[in-house]
Amino acid sequence: MLDIDIEEALIERIGGKFKLTSLLQKRMVELNRGARPMVKPDGLDLRRLVCEEILQGKIALAPREEIGYTIEEERARISIPGAALTGEEPEIYGSDIKKIKEQRIKELAQLLNTPSAPPEA
Repeated sequence: MLDIDIEEALIERIGGKFKLTSLLQKRMVELNRGARPMVKPDGLDLRRLVCEEILQGKIALAPREEIGYTIEEERARISIPGAALTGEEPEIYGSDIKKIKEQRIKELAQLLNTPSAPPEA
C-alpha cells in the first residue's frame, strides 16, 4: 500500500480518487505495453513508478474536451449513410463506429508521419 501522505498528495495533484485511479490504470497499461518510464525506475514496482511520474508532474489526465468529439461533430466529420437522404438523425451502428475508428487511425497516422519542423535555436 501507499503511504497515506503520498496518497493524499496524489489525490490533491490529480483532483480526486476516481481521476487518480483512472490515470494510474491508463499509465500502467501504457508501461506494460512497452512505453518508456518518464522517471528513473530505480527498482520501483510499476505502481510506485507511476505515482512518482505523477508527483513529478510528468503525466496528467487530459481535459475531457480534448479526449473526443461529440456525436454531432463525428457526424459532421464522417458522412453517415442515410443521413442526407432521410433528413432524420440516423442511429450510429457498429459499421459507423468502425468507419469513425478507421478515420481516426488515418488522422493519427498522418499526424505521426508528418515531419516536424527542426527546433529553432
